[in-house]
Amino acid sequence: MKKQPPPAASSATCKRPKVFFRPTWVEIDKSDFHFNLKKIKEYLAKDTKVMAVVKANAYGHSGIALAKEAQSAGLQWLAVSSIEEGIQLREAGIKANILILGNIFPFENFQVVIAHSLTPTISTITGLMALEELAVKINKRINFHLQVDTGMGRIGALPEAAYPLLQKIAQSSEVRMTGMYTHFAVADTDPVFTKMQIDTFTKIVKFAKVNLGLRFIAHSANSAALFKYKRSHLDMVRPGISLYGLSPFKHSDRFLKLKPVLSWKTKITFLKKVPAGFSVSYGRTFVTSKTSIIATLPVGYADGLNRLLSNRGDVLVGGKRCPIVGRITMDMTMVDVSDVKGVSLGDEVVIIGTQRSEQIKTDELAKLQDTINYEVTCAISSRVPRIVV
Repeated sequence: MKKQPPPAASSATCKRPKVFFRPTWVEIDKSDFHFNLKKIKEYLAKDTKVMAVVKANAYGHSGIALAKEAQSAGLQWLAVSSIEEGIQLREAGIKANILILGNIFPFENFQVVIAHSLTPTISTITGLMALEELAVKINKRINFHLQVDTGMGRIGALPEAAYPLLQKIAQSSEVRMTGMYTHFAVADTDPVFTKMQIDTFTKIVKFAKVNLGLRFIAHSANSAALFKYKRSHLDMVRPGISLYGLSPFKHSDRFLKLKPVLSWKTKITFLKKVPAGFSVSYGRTFVTSKTSIIATLPVGYADGLNRLLSNRGDVLVGGKRCPIVGRITMDMTMVDVSDVKGVSLGDEVVIIGTQRSEQIKTDELAKLQDTINYEVTCAISSRVPRIVV
């Protein structure tokens, strides 16, 4: 039997997956991503490198797609949180250096890391010895980055342990430290503690480079530190959320004006005119006070639209804000579109993004949920297609 060709992609203005039946999707604007990267580079010294943090599916923005964009822009380093994320990028054809920010354990997993040409993080003598043993076994010198815990309290060698660890690294012929880094705990809120972290780390970096003669890339700045503390830039910076145009702290646009890369959209799939006294959704938490037009959207908390937005959040329809009414359910959400003139089945709805002169920002949804913008985008589930436009 003759094999049939795959179905053609949608003829819509943006490229959509070949199977796209439920009209709920996320749009990723690659031109805005490149705009943000350009602005960040302009903010840095000419020789300071950029490591794009694309962990957690690029904070919900499509890790593979934006890793490809970062690579096409000439970035030599990407950062992920796990071996699995690194393998995904390699299988997608990414050739750039990929640093695993997470701790590698059990140590047998170093074999998988090296097999996929990923760069592991080391924080202990035990981990270093395990990597040396593997290097001897495969007869190959292995590169790694050392993490120093200057105050984050998560993973990394404490400063007092970093000095003897660096001395052992300097004596090793089996492994090579190509990078050393730390991570800031309160770069967005506490300058005193952050400056202490910077001072501690730069002292260790100086010891390694001057006293031990080690050559490596030193990096520490996340998005907040990148904006606020130029002393933290060192050899390379690690922007994450700022690459995607989201604010690392309040009023961050005073430092850099960036563009949100992500928009979240859906369409009205059901409309009904209801009388006053009509209840909507589970628990009857919303009852109409007058004759109303209620639209049903094919998106719910299984897609990442948090239940905390029930009876609190808005969406955009026809360029107008329309309130979410009743409880958000697993797969569907209801909104009151009574004030939208000419509202119709199939009208586009914006959950995050801009429609005409109105805008709903990720920060707005984060505030309503008492969380941070990172969590809002990371929470958009994998069943919502990401479309690069």
